[in-house]
Amino acid sequence: MRYADLLDICPKLETFTTRIPEELDSRFQLRSYAPHEIIRQKDSPLETIGILLEGSFRVVNEFENGNVFMIEMNDAPSFVGEVALLARASTTSVTIETVTDCRVAYLSAVDFDAWLRQDMELLRSLSEHVAAKLYCSSYSRGERLFYSAKYVLLKYITRQAESSGIRGAGRAVIGKTRQQISEEVGMTVKTINRILTKFGRDGLISMERGKVVLDACQYHRARQELKVYISENRNGAK
Repeated sequence: MRYADLLDICPKLETFTTRIPEELDSRFQLRSYAPHEIIRQKDSPLETIGILLEGSFRVVNEFENGNVFMIEMNDAPSFVGEVALLARASTTSVTIETVTDCRVAYLSAVDFDAWLRQDMELLRSLSEHVAAKLYCSSYSRGERLFYSAKYVLLKYITRQAESSGIRGAGRAVIGKTRQQISEEVGMTVKTINRILTKFGRDGLISMERGKVVLDACQYHRARQELKVYISENRNGAK
């Protein structure tokens, strides 16, 4: 499969580069995945680099105690293994799992590295892509260490409500399971259930069929609670 074929499937890939050295072209291998399949397992050898052409996947970190922490979600176009390649690592540092049906084109890590060395446009675009993700991660890093679990979970709920369009609709249902929330905020399901129960008693949220629901009034109250917490808590002073 040639790079031009990849561009036909995912035209947005042109934002990274429109060309590939002739000697490296026609070496792509296309693979399709169903939802919830593992694309790449943590600590696996870095033998290929993937280009996500269609669909969405999530990047998670798995730990020996069985806990899973979700780092980010990525939509096409995106890459599989590019961080490890740029870091000159021999194994991958995360697990990548499909969220929707996905199509990924693979090139050997050796060939992809050669491509980067010959195509400064691709190298710059890929570096900006990685830097943008790391910026978002570093911007909020430490939040779970220096703020209470209640603050972190309430901030997560308000952001989910905003992405559900509460500002326009006046009501939001957060359709995430407790396990999904656990992975995304880095808390145990037991802790999440305990805090949600307290939020419900305080009137900050409502529950419908096990899902968290906020109306406009609750959303504004939650936002105010976050501001109060920030004003009263400085570097662990309270």
